[in-house]
Amino acid sequence: MKRVELEKLPKKTLIELAKMYSRNWQTLDGLWFGNVEAEFGLDAAVKLDLKNWERQAVIEAERIKKVFKLDEGGLSSVLTVLSFMSWQLTSPLFEIEEESPRRIVFYYPHCAVHESRNRQNKPVFPCKTMKLGLLSSIARVVEPRAKVRCLTCPPDPHHEGVWCKWEFKLR
Repeated sequence: MKRVELEKLPKKTLIELAKMYSRNWQTLDGLWFGNVEAEFGLDAAVKLDLKNWERQAVIEAERIKKVFKLDEGGLSSVLTVLSFMSWQLTSPLFEIEEESPRRIVFYYPHCAVHESRNRQNKPVFPCKTMKLGLLSSIARVVEPRAKVRCLTCPPDPHHEGVWCKWEFKLR
């Protein structure tokens, strides 16, 4: 058998491969969280998840920043990094509500995690603290002047068409 070289694969195959790896990563994260939740409860799972996501976000943001050569910072660079986080490759993307060089408001109209938990009749995942830490970590790597503010996120009440909404603002 001849070894397959990544560099020689067609673009379409590379895109599908990247999405498949993203799904694999999300599956591992979901299984890990579900096992911790089942064994130790939701509070413990959330606490440990927060530690993992804050550290993982820094590592991944640094790698994406390097690949895209985003040394100048700015809020648009933060959005670029956010767009290419591994969990974004297969999750529903965010929508931009407002964008200027000094302020960006974006939201997620769908959330695979919450929609899956709803199907399984599980309680709402209180992800506000985790997501704030995740987004703050990404912003700190790409644009240290950026401040992240949550406008709504579970456990806040769910609004039709918006699972969570966030603001990046330059200080």
